[in-house]
Amino acid sequence: MDQVILSIKKRFIIPLVLIAGIGSWLILCHAHYKSYWFGTIYRVQTTDFNLLHHILPQTLSQMIIAGRIDLIQETLDSTFGLFGLVITDPSGKTIFWKTSKIYHRESWHHKAAPDYLKLESEPFDLLTNPVELEPVYAHVSPRSMKAKQLRKPKGQILGRLYYLRADPPSFYADLKNFVSGGFWEVSGAKRGYLYVTMSVTAFALVIMLLVWLRRRVIELKQIELESAERELEIRKRALESLSSELAAQKSRKVWLEKEADQAYRRALGLKKSLERLRDSLLGLPQPHDPVAPGVRQEPLRVRPPVNPPSAILEEIESFLPSLNENAKVLRHQAGVLHDYCSTLEQRQQEMQKIVDNAYNQAIGPGNQASKDWMDMRPR
Repeated sequence: MDQVILSIKKRFIIPLVLIAGIGSWLILCHAHYKSYWFGTIYRVQTTDFNLLHHILPQTLSQMIIAGRIDLIQETLDSTFGLFGLVITDPSGKTIFWKTSKIYHRESWHHKAAPDYLKLESEPFDLLTNPVELEPVYAHVSPRSMKAKQLRKPKGQILGRLYYLRADPPSFYADLKNFVSGGFWEVSGAKRGYLYVTMSVTAFALVIMLLVWLRRRVIELKQIELESAERELEIRKRALESLSSELAAQKSRKVWLEKEADQAYRRALGLKKSLERLRDSLLGLPQPHDPVAPGVRQEPLRVRPPVNPPSAILEEIESFLPSLNENAKVLRHQAGVLHDYCSTLEQRQQEMQKIVDNAYNQAIGPGNQASKDWMDMRPR
């Protein structure tokens, strides 16, 4: 889901949400349209017709018998034009009276013609003389699609009473009336459209807010991860620099140790040579060198000194302490360099720990990649 959010560009988020919101709004508005006109209004009219089946034929029959024509028209107009009532002759070919009022629009008026009356689904009642109190038709429930006949009429038939349902407006016309008629009206179908509009708008705003917040959180995490990666790269470079420096210092340490050892050996050799030279000059006997087995050793003949020892011996003896001191200084420098290399190795281990911690924090806890870290220590 996060990859989908990141793949959508910012300029496409609002149009996508608007398109999805408009599509959802149209679907919900059409569902409300079907529920209101073909559900609520139809059941209300069915209830009205069921009531009229029980009381209106008797009332109109009495008015016709009494000759109260004025009351007949007033009774038919009492529907306010929401639905139509039509009285015809017994054959249904001639219309005597019908509802003359119109409520907002003409919806059923085109049906008030003899050719259309026979096509009406609601059954007509018969006006009889004498008046019959029991209804001929009745609906079982408000949801019933057709009235049930209870009995057959008796007596003289004075006319027919037709019930005309109002045709619902088209979905486009109803929605246009809501948009152009004003959002502040909360009556009829407009109230449902208003609730749908408010719900879809609020839902779209919430979706946009959630997407924006999630995208912002992901971007912040990416910035933090990039910063951690840069810091990790810097730490790696520092570790590589320290490793190369440590390797150079180790090689320098080995070289210095070799130089110190060679200098020490040269000093010892020079000391022995000087001692031999001094002994030879003083005429002292010198120790015999070891002879390999099987080799005949001839007696060493010491040449007596011709001249007494000169001042050069004193000068040579004065050089010996300085040579010994130089050898000690070189060995001391080698020890100091060894300690410095040990300190560099400790710093390298600490830097390795810092790099490992930064790498583990960048990868995150519980990730397998945090366990398979790379050992950057020099071999």
